[in-house]
Amino acid sequence: MEKGEKFQSFGKFRIDPEQSRMGQRKKIEIGKLGYLNEDCWLVKTLNYAPYKRCQYCELKFRNCLFLHYQIISLILILFFLTLPFLIEGKISKLVIISVFTLVIVYGYFFKKSTEKIIQAHFAQRKAKEALEELAEKLEEQVEQRTKELRKAYEELKVLDKTKTEFFSMASHQLRTPLSTIKGYVSMLLEGSYGKLTKKTREKLINVSISNDRLVGIVNDLLNISKIELGKMEVDKKIIQIEEIITSVYEEMLHRAEEKNLQFLWNKPIKPLPKIAVDEPKIRQVISNIVDNALKYTNKGKIEINAQVAGPMIRIRISDTGVGLSPEEINVIFSGFMRGSAGINLFVEGSGLGLYVARRYIDLHHGKIWADSRGKGLGSTFYIEIPITLN
Repeated sequence: MEKGEKFQSFGKFRIDPEQSRMGQRKKIEIGKLGYLNEDCWLVKTLNYAPYKRCQYCELKFRNCLFLHYQIISLILILFFLTLPFLIEGKISKLVIISVFTLVIVYGYFFKKSTEKIIQAHFAQRKAKEALEELAEKLEEQVEQRTKELRKAYEELKVLDKTKTEFFSMASHQLRTPLSTIKGYVSMLLEGSYGKLTKKTREKLINVSISNDRLVGIVNDLLNISKIELGKMEVDKKIIQIEEIITSVYEEMLHRAEEKNLQFLWNKPIKPLPKIAVDEPKIRQVISNIVDNALKYTNKGKIEINAQVAGPMIRIRISDTGVGLSPEEINVIFSGFMRGSAGINLFVEGSGLGLYVARRYIDLHHGKIWADSRGKGLGSTFYIEIPITLN
């Protein structure tokens, strides 16, 4: 050993003098050259692994497969060496030599096979340990990511609540000036401030229409904020659903006639069961869907049907308008979402009508969905409300 070298050689090991003085041998990982099996008397006594298999083995000396083979082989060799002396002349020397040779050959292949078995077992165990370690790390990572996602979710909830509260506050603040504008425009149109020219009247009518549209959007925002904050109240009364549909039909009939559309309300011959609903909200749901049908249908017809469907009353509103793609069907009931036709045709709207409709139907524990055969093939909207009197 060269001067200044930290480790001293000892058999096939290198010993750290500092650890040696403390009575501790520097441990080498199993499978590495120089590994010392402290459970094996032979390896521990020799201070090195006498066979290649020993660097993969953690068995006690009495469980050593190769030791078992050596004992058996030694007994067989001794037996066949002493046998000629015991039964001289009865067994030929060729048989004894053949058996002796077979024992040696058997030992050679036994040695090779046991080495492969032990190495394979070691590799399998290491792979298992690696998988367990990986699984543990993945579990820790998943737990960490879950904590991060939970934290992000809580932060999003706070932001969402803040957004909803902002909508609520903004809507309340906007309603007062919009109501004031509506009041003054109405008074101007009625001539309270003098006679208006034809051109001035036309402009004021446009202002009134735009104001009404803005009031509708503000009301939708306020209603959404109330729903999301859990402050929306449902005031249910027992009603005949046909009366609400008839009211919406009569209100929208003039618009359908202006577009030369066939507008049908197939009122059931036999009255439908009475149900308990919040009448203004259900009326707004039906009105929003019929309003959409009128906006997106330029020719053909719009048809309203109502019938009993199991424990529900189902209202079906179909049209021959621009239709919906599968992608649009999946998102139209989300907030601020409009079909491509609404953008391409410059149809005015906030994209909140169907979202409000869905939330109102949710409050009634009902269902609302849309169906369409594709673009240009019309759409059908379905509303289902439970038949209940409470």
